[in-house]
Amino acid sequence: MRYTTRHMEEEETKPKMWARYKDGKTRRIMYDNGRPFSDPLKANITSLHNRILAKKASMLVIDGGVGEGKTTLAVEAADEYQGSPIDLAKQKAIGGNDFQRKLNICVKEKLPVIIYDEAGDYNKRSALTKFNRQLNRVFETFRAFQILVIIVLPNFNVLDNALFDKQIPRMLLHCERRTRSYGTFRAYSLYRMFYIKKKMTKLTVSAQAYSSTTPNFYGQFLDLPPKRSNELELSSMKGKKDVIAKGAMANRGYQTVKQVAHSLGVSVEYVNKRVKQLDLSPVETMGRTRYFTSSLKDMIRNGMSAELAERNK
Repeated sequence: MRYTTRHMEEEETKPKMWARYKDGKTRRIMYDNGRPFSDPLKANITSLHNRILAKKASMLVIDGGVGEGKTTLAVEAADEYQGSPIDLAKQKAIGGNDFQRKLNICVKEKLPVIIYDEAGDYNKRSALTKFNRQLNRVFETFRAFQILVIIVLPNFNVLDNALFDKQIPRMLLHCERRTRSYGTFRAYSLYRMFYIKKKMTKLTVSAQAYSSTTPNFYGQFLDLPPKRSNELELSSMKGKKDVIAKGAMANRGYQTVKQVAHSLGVSVEYVNKRVKQLDLSPVETMGRTRYFTSSLKDMIRNGMSAELAERNK
């Protein structure tokens, strides 16, 4: 076949179907439908978009075991929803604090979707309570801003029943059996999620509950293109390192000014003022966050007691 300039231009505008990865292997990155996932998911993402335009709070849940491609699928779904690649630095959060910060960015910059990777936020009962309380507050506060939240976690059943009572989780994508070439998922509606949750209370191996309920549809997804995949990997590594570092600070008993203020029931400004008066230096610093030993709280509490005693003379 003889190629003309027009043919060459058409070839250049076609989406690339294959890509070479750093292991030297060439893999498919796009199906014939021009997307990195099978057809039924597109229609359901459109349905979510229409619901959010009607100012109805909505959440897409993606769960599954470690290494099943949950975050990859989340990014692909977010890209599809937005109509362009999301900014991983602004629209993908790891952990609750990062989520709250980036949600504010999305509101300010009118970004339509955010990914929340829970990053072990519910490993302890107290953390699970905080995790769900934050989610409930987010959907009460941010519903009017028409932002889709895609949440990534190992098991959707940790989500608070109040979220389901409000019919906020609209679809579950359960990832499983990922290979080096593609991943697979089962898709469940809110209605069928209720059945899975009920089954999980009766089974010793809760993961068997997914097989006991027929999904609305099955699907497959491919890996992200090499450059995008590398960006996601770096983003995830940085976020998880921050989570680990903050956990290490907590294990050592170190606290931030905000944490000290909260525990004593005083303002952050008051604690900062006392730190300056006492000429105290932090034991550790992470970015702009300063960490102090537990003695800071004791010194401020003693100072507060002395002030109260002085006033009562």
